[in-house]
Amino acid sequence: MSDQLEPELERVAQMLAHAGPLPDAPATLRERALAIPEGGATAVADGGEATVEADEAVPPARRAWRRPRPLALGGLAAAVAAIAIVPAIVFTQGGGDGAQSIDLVPRSFAPQGGGAARVVEHGDSSTISLTVWKMPSAGAGRTYEAWLGRTGDRRPLGTFSTDASGKATITFQVTSKEYGHYRWLWVTSEPTGGSQQPSGKTALWGPLT
Repeated sequence: MSDQLEPELERVAQMLAHAGPLPDAPATLRERALAIPEGGATAVADGGEATVEADEAVPPARRAWRRPRPLALGGLAAAVAAIAIVPAIVFTQGGGDGAQSIDLVPRSFAPQGGGAARVVEHGDSSTISLTVWKMPSAGAGRTYEAWLGRTGDRRPLGTFSTDASGKATITFQVTSKEYGHYRWLWVTSEPTGGSQQPSGKTALWGPLT
């Protein structure tokens, strides 16, 4: 016997000595043990039904797994999409004061430029605050001019100049009724003093709706 096993066996013997009398085994245990043939072969009970092999473990019952319903997954995806989309819509329409935000995209005359406008209605009038940046020089004897437009109609808002970095902020005033008739806002390079009709030198453009 190994020296390492002797202390363990002695400890087990002491535990059994203090454990008290063991409970009686069931009366059927001996019959069931004698009914199992040597080698662990399948035994047949008195009733003629085959029993489970003695050395074969019965696998535990597994909880059935159910595939998630496609409808539930679709609803979850729609909810996530709604959370992502709603803030974007609110940002595009403007803040809680009812202001409208307009992004101006660069055109051929100012390919590196950019601009944005903010329109606020005050009763019967609308204030258009226009900011532009990285604009090139309008050219010798020329200036920038802002416009409102729709098919077959152009409405000049006014002229302006930019600083050395190409930036400027200008405010224009129109009636709310007049503003509601137009569909886009844009900026062009015009002769000094402005024009009544825009030239083809378009710098920025953006839709009003």
